[in-house]
Amino acid sequence: MIRTWVTVTLVCAFVTGSAKITTAETSSCHEPEPAAEVTTKLADYFQKVAGLGFSGAVLVTSGDKVLIRNGYGWADQTRQIPVTPETVFDIGSITKVFTAVAIMQLEERGKLSTADKITKYFSNVPADKSAITLHHLLTHTSGLAYDDFYSSATPEVREILKDREKFIQRILSFPLGFQPGASRAYSNSGFSLLAAIVEKLSGRPYEKYLRENILQPTGMSHTGYLLRTWNNRLVARGYNDGPTDFGYPWTGQWAGKIIPWDLLGNGGLLSTVDDMHKFVVALRDGKLLKENTRAKMLTVYAERDQAYGWFISKTEKDSHRFVNHGGDAVPEGWNADLRWFPENNLIAIVLTNIRIRAGSVRRYAMNDLVDIVLFDKSPQLPDFAQVQGSQLRQHEGTYRLPSGALFRVTSTTAAVGAGTTKPVLVISGRGQEAIDILFSGNETPGLTKLSLDLNEKTKAYIEALRNNDVEVLKKIPAEDSAAEQAVKDWSDFVRANGHLTRIEILGTSPLNQTGVQTFIRLEFGKTAGFYHLTWRDQKLHVQAEDTLQPKITNYLRKSFVIEPLNLPFLPQSNIDFATYDPFKARTIKISFVNGTLVAHTKSGDIVAKKI
Repeated sequence: MIRTWVTVTLVCAFVTGSAKITTAETSSCHEPEPAAEVTTKLADYFQKVAGLGFSGAVLVTSGDKVLIRNGYGWADQTRQIPVTPETVFDIGSITKVFTAVAIMQLEERGKLSTADKITKYFSNVPADKSAITLHHLLTHTSGLAYDDFYSSATPEVREILKDREKFIQRILSFPLGFQPGASRAYSNSGFSLLAAIVEKLSGRPYEKYLRENILQPTGMSHTGYLLRTWNNRLVARGYNDGPTDFGYPWTGQWAGKIIPWDLLGNGGLLSTVDDMHKFVVALRDGKLLKENTRAKMLTVYAERDQAYGWFISKTEKDSHRFVNHGGDAVPEGWNADLRWFPENNLIAIVLTNIRIRAGSVRRYAMNDLVDIVLFDKSPQLPDFAQVQGSQLRQHEGTYRLPSGALFRVTSTTAAVGAGTTKPVLVISGRGQEAIDILFSGNETPGLTKLSLDLNEKTKAYIEALRNNDVEVLKKIPAEDSAAEQAVKDWSDFVRANGHLTRIEILGTSPLNQTGVQTFIRLEFGKTAGFYHLTWRDQKLHVQAEDTLQPKITNYLRKSFVIEPLNLPFLPQSNIDFATYDPFKARTIKISFVNGTLVAHTKSGDIVAKKI
């Protein structure tokens, strides 16, 4: 069902540019249907997914009505600081749309043309790059195929990334992936070059240009890189699986008080849901660009959805058009999504600070949100009963299946919005049967077979390293075998940490994107630890999530977590619990009966005894 919104002027309604947004969720004013109904459904949805691991702030408006404005999860897990609507997030690649607006403003003022070649603004452009235009940069069709990342760069490269002109020459020195205009490939570096052009033509540092021409005119007082003093309690730290805390955005992505050029103009701006809403409203209402300039920016030029800096997409059902951009800081955890539905007068913003098993939570949250608002379609989430934490703690412990596989049960607290918390259980699986029960209720036999096979291949890989057997390593499928280098890296590690004394294969679990990971505990003469291998299409794969993790070989990386799969379970009662995987839309139910953990599957109950 598609909803028809009733436009009513209310004193409690959202007013563009106001300092405070009043939501239908907290307002005492009477709300006409269906807005109040949708607000209730959104609030129920986000409270439940917060219990299931979602952490972020959400703002959705329809016309002058705020359907939801709230924060969920933890901005700081250690200090137990909850996310609020005022929490500041790294918005990742949504930064690119600010750069696109800046370029269009400069064209509107006669300073440039999007048809200009980059040779007009940069010196010593290699011949193969001389045909690149601003249009190509804005549409990811330049052919630029190389991106730097400060967090994983060498000290020498980090110094280059602090200098605009050195960065420009470095990026232009790499081979093109294709001839300009011949194809499309997402390019962070292309938008950093656009930011450099903004600086050259305006005579202002990039951020200062944004402040004077976009942020201040729209009242965006909580957006920027460095031109404001950030209150740490208001800024969300970035999290990945388990206890992995990447700190604040300036901890690893910035060079002290310098924003490196691998990030400037293409990612890393900090903002809030309120400020992002002000930005879209100002763009919509012609406060940043004239109508014809905005229309040019939002025209699709490349493939099916590529505009200048933005993507123009349609919902699968009923083809509702929306202007959008997402952002992902990998592996640091921040991820964000911004969607504006012009014909529906709907704006939706989701800013988050956690990734789960290589999946950005903004992806399912935004898709579910849109389904609820536009199509009255809510996912079938389990209940979230209010149970005392002491009642959950009595279930804590380790439970063993007849196969020897283990469940580990702990309790924790979820921040579920508006400063409230609820207790939940976290159940971890070690051993393939426990993992498969938690992931699918043993209903994916093909995946189980694959996992068992990869467990054996993982053991073979470790044994080949231990035996310095290059030939065996070459037979194990890998995206880049580099067997000799793997043996060298292993030998260097053994030289420093002692010989391998024990291998324990903990099991294989799926990622929330293409691929799976096999987890291993390795004991050496002087150290021990948890590691994993990532497989994609049954080949060893370097997962972006792993780039900052200590490694033994290029594929064998220190693990974020010590258990292959960790899932939160919502209480249905004092003894009954359920989890729902928002990425896979799969529900698993368990109960605790007389010192046992009982997993309810389609094939019957499976019992694990407490040990």
